[in-house]
Amino acid sequence: MPYPPPTAGPPPSKKGQEKARAARTPPSAAADDPKYLRPFDDTRLGKAVRYPEKYASLYRNSYEAGEFRKGRYDLDSFTPGHLHPDTHPSASYAQAASGSGLAGKGKSKAGKPPSPQQVASTTVPPVKKGPPCLPGAHRRFFAPRQSPSPHPDALTIAATFPDIAARVLRESNCLLPIGFSATVNPRGSVSQTVTNKATAAATYAPCFDSLTRALNQSFPVGENPWCTLVLAPTAVQVAIHGLPLRCLPLDEEELFPFIRQAILSDKATPILSARYLNPSGDYRATKQATSVVITMDPYNVSALTSGVVILSQKRKLELAFSSSRTSQCKKCWRYGHAHPRCPDTHPTCRISALHHTRAAHRCQNPTCPRSGNNKLVPSGCPTSPPNCCNCGGDHTATFRECAARPPPHVPTRTNSPAPAPTG
Repeated sequence: MPYPPPTAGPPPSKKGQEKARAARTPPSAAADDPKYLRPFDDTRLGKAVRYPEKYASLYRNSYEAGEFRKGRYDLDSFTPGHLHPDTHPSASYAQAASGSGLAGKGKSKAGKPPSPQQVASTTVPPVKKGPPCLPGAHRRFFAPRQSPSPHPDALTIAATFPDIAARVLRESNCLLPIGFSATVNPRGSVSQTVTNKATAAATYAPCFDSLTRALNQSFPVGENPWCTLVLAPTAVQVAIHGLPLRCLPLDEEELFPFIRQAILSDKATPILSARYLNPSGDYRATKQATSVVITMDPYNVSALTSGVVILSQKRKLELAFSSSRTSQCKKCWRYGHAHPRCPDTHPTCRISALHHTRAAHRCQNPTCPRSGNNKLVPSGCPTSPPNCCNCGGDHTATFRECAARPPPHVPTRTNSPAPAPTG
């Protein structure tokens, strides 16, 4: 028989609240009895005990008793708290630390807490990141010839010197990686690149003398040997524009300490060198402002991206690319400028001089005897001969004997004046 709803009255006193709280707490004997099992903390979800009638008669002021009196407390719609599927015991500390957050996932059948082996099986190991990859320039060292000159057996040197270098390092008990790749440029310099992308070339500096000795002994070159191996240059050139000439030192040797101190004062970033963009002093004499090129470590370039304050004004900086009259652009294949400074908006094929890249070069003849209409044929084919974009000759734009190729610059030497002829 349902109980009448409770009558409204004054709010209970503090002592009455304590009595009501004690009434809602079952006695120890009833707490041990399965039929009086209290639900878990979340009673608002209607997680009750097995026998709502008895529980409501014993604890009239409880939430369950109120629901029972309203006719909404029956065994069909409510499940005991200890059997409710949405109720789980709290996760153990090991499970919380492992990040699983699933209570009872590693729980055994007998209801015991998970063992360390079970917790370890549910723990996801962290992903370990390897060392960062270094740019190719940081993994390269080279040996220039005493007098720049091409070597007639350059392909053999490039193919065999990595094995020679590995043998030398192995005999010296070197613990560094011994994998290399080598190239020989037209000036005869032998470049060696470490294949391990996380190893810097500077770590092999103690072995440079022995490696150079092995290179000269393996490939004798007579009176023009290879000099000691050196690290490849990795410095980045940055141009500073709009510097007033009246405030800069006239002597070029004083330019570097002046610019270095200004950048250190503003950005606390060191630089390696400084020079005028235009080396001609006569040209600068006709100008009001000039540009200065500084070299610095590539890892420090980001500190100057927002500009630098020199001579009380913020100066604009941009990457500088060195070029000469013999520099050949890899976009338009003309001479005199670098690829990033190319004024053309479209690429030029170095084989056919048409407006497409070298990889997209195809023969115009659909029945090309060398299948040049389907794949790249670097040396051309009878029906699609090469065409130089500089001189119009029947060769590629990189042909070293091209008539349009500027002659190399020969530095002038200041010799003492010849003695006057005697009579």
